[in-house]
Parts: sequence; C-alpha cells; structure tokens
Amino acid sequence: MIELKNFEITGAGSFHLKADELQIKSGLFIQISGNNNSGKSLLLKCLAGLYHNYNGELLYNGVPEKPGHYSVILINDFTAVLPEKSVKYNLYLPFARTTKRKKKLLEEMLKDCGLDKCLDRKMKTLSRSEIKILELIRAIIQQPHFLLIDDFDTYFDNFSLENLTKAFDHAAKAGTAIVITTRKKFEGITNSFTINSGEIDKL
Repeated sequence: MIELKNFEITGAGSFHLKADELQIKSGLFIQISGNNNSGKSLLLKCLAGLYHNYNGELLYNGVPEKPGHYSVILINDFTAVLPEKSVKYNLYLPFARTTKRKKKLLEEMLKDCGLDKCLDRKMKTLSRSEIKILELIRAIIQQPHFLLIDDFDTYFDNFSLENLTKAFDHAAKAGTAIVITTRKKFEGITNSFTINSGEIDKL
C-alpha cells in the first residue's frame, strides 16, 4: 500500500498540490482527473519514487523509503520501446524466461485489444495508441506492485478501456494497484479522485 499523509508539493508561483490523506491499496484501480498543469504527472513521479521535493509523508506499507523489492512501473509520454525491433521482441524484453501461463495470458490480452496479428511487425509501424497498449500489457504481465499511467486519455478512449477490462482484472487478481491520471473523468470507475484548486478530493 502507498499512503499519503499531509502531502504537499509546491512549485513556482502559486502552484501547489495537496492531499490530506490518500491510500492506494493492493489490487485497486484508481482514477485521478484534473486539468493540465494541475500536478497529475508530478504526483505519479512522487509515487514512483522519482521526485522527492515534497512535504508530508509518502509511505510504502508504513515505510518512508520505497523498499527494494517494491516494483513500480510508470507509463508516461516517454516511449519505452525499441522501434526497430518487432512487437514480440519488445513484449518479451523484460523477461529472462517466459512461462506457458504468461505466454497464454499475453496472447489473450493481445487478442482482446485486436493486436494479436502484429507480433512480427516493427514497433515503429504502429500508432502511438497501439504502442501504449502494448506497453501497458507488457507492464501487467510483469505483475508490479503499482502500475502508474499518466495522461491515460491521451492514448486511450472508452473503447480502449473496455477492451482492457480483462487485462485490468488480471492485474487486480495479481495484487497490482493501478493509478491513472486523466483530463476528463471516465465513467464507471469506483475509486475516482479529482484535483480541485490544488487539492485531491474523492468523488
């Protein structure tokens, strides 16, 4: 679990982002919506342990420093693929060995998203949205403790979200907590928060 207590980020001018208390528990799917420059991306960098200029507490199972065994994957506007290599090569890149179970699950998720026929294509031939879906599937297969997806609605729409439902269900069963940030609120997500006037509020 990641927990924020009396958490606050301050920046240039009047920028600030505050959360009195926020808990991200194992297996949860959480949406945080807000306008551009509201601090969504910076918040995810804090959760990923990449940004430390904040006040208050950010706890990992009650510990202020992220334990070495804690795995956090952040998907953002950086494209973490090898464009000249095939889709298959990129998908299996993080794994020293792939089990039959993982291969089967990977095939199922690719089929659900309509990408099962593109394994031999080079990554550079795919659209930005297709690449992000593949990054997401690859991340879920790794079963991290936390999967953070910045600007979700830049790459995915309601149709994509529906197609990824099974993938997200698998992540939840594996105990992965997923946090997405969006500009618009996606309907049907129970754990939704919004950033209003610099404060993270539960909807």
